[in-house]
Amino acid sequence: MRGGGEWYEEQQRFNAITRVLHATRYRNLEQIVADLSPAYADRLRVVDIGAGPCKSFAVLNALREDIDYTAIEKYAPFCALANERYGALGNFHIHCAGIEERLALLDGADLIVALESFEHIPERLVVRVIEAIGRCDFQRLYVTVPNELGPAIAIKNLGSWLMGYNRHHSYPWRETFYAALCELDKVGIHGTAHKGFDWRWLAQTLRQNVKIIQKYTSPVQWIPKMFSPSIGFLCERR
Repeated sequence: MRGGGEWYEEQQRFNAITRVLHATRYRNLEQIVADLSPAYADRLRVVDIGAGPCKSFAVLNALREDIDYTAIEKYAPFCALANERYGALGNFHIHCAGIEERLALLDGADLIVALESFEHIPERLVVRVIEAIGRCDFQRLYVTVPNELGPAIAIKNLGSWLMGYNRHHSYPWRETFYAALCELDKVGIHGTAHKGFDWRWLAQTLRQNVKIIQKYTSPVQWIPKMFSPSIGFLCERR
């Protein structure tokens, strides 16, 4: 495994299944930007929360040359890797900081993105961030998070074990069983990893502050949420 921030990308490219599943959110992102483009013909300001190594920038910059992209990422190796790749470009900006330190950057964004990020931020801070977004002048918010309960978690962890992938290692089989039954009281408390994360509280927090206009499942839209490995939300201002 390579050092720095590249290990994350290697995990996403582990095999054909992981590549398809991780590509889904970027395919949806491309469509969201395509739908926004007629209304924003001159400039599209994007703020990416928990941007990782900023793959979203590569995707968006290939679609439109007028993207004005700002990343907020706390993990220094990801920031270093993104700066190495994109730092020389005038439309790329990155802040190596927690989102709670950069809430002011959200105001005025055309598109706010948080792809597989909110599960890695303490829940009390996620609530603060969504409340701040709700007060902002923004056009669209696109969020994706992993589905860590119901049949989806049983399928994901069993599949991980069969493939020799590493995601099931954080779950004792007993906790996988209870998470599959949505009995999260018998699963370790959620911190800043995947285990114990419940996307339903996030959905309710979004509803209280913004308007959810579309939900996404993976890898195709017709899969029921209970079986989907990740859940996405497209939101707008109330």
